[in-house]
Amino acid sequence: MRTLRDEIEAAVAVDLAVLEPHQRRAYAGLDQYRRPVEVRGVQELARKIAESFGAFAIFDVGTVLRHPAIAPFVTQTLYSVPIELRRAACDRDRLKAEGARNEIARMISEALLKRYHFEPLKHVGTSGHPNWDQAFEEQFGSRRGERKHE
Repeated sequence: MRTLRDEIEAAVAVDLAVLEPHQRRAYAGLDQYRRPVEVRGVQELARKIAESFGAFAIFDVGTVLRHPAIAPFVTQTLYSVPIELRRAACDRDRLKAEGARNEIARMISEALLKRYHFEPLKHVGTSGHPNWDQAFEEQFGSRRGERKHE
């Protein structure tokens, strides 16, 4: 059975794997000819990764957050990934690139799990829920940050 850690790591790994090549190179600071350039697109990538957690209630101490609120932390975490590892994720050797992407996903998921507590919302698919607040209240009660005793 997959753990929450596995679910979060897999969500990040998928986001990294489906990036367009130009987006992956921009995050790695490479141009189309694989020459070093300024790193770009980090905030867009962070937003994309944060959107993967639309089906979760994210707790930061006693406060519940929705996925857009974690994007700044994801941005900081993306910047902390060593540039060599980012560039390895763009390697022509697919095995090397996949290994690097998985390592980046592991680093990001570890940082997220150290900072936040994730609770999957019941009756919410990976694409989210039309009424996130209603799904949250049904599972945790009407007061944000206070868990409903089952």
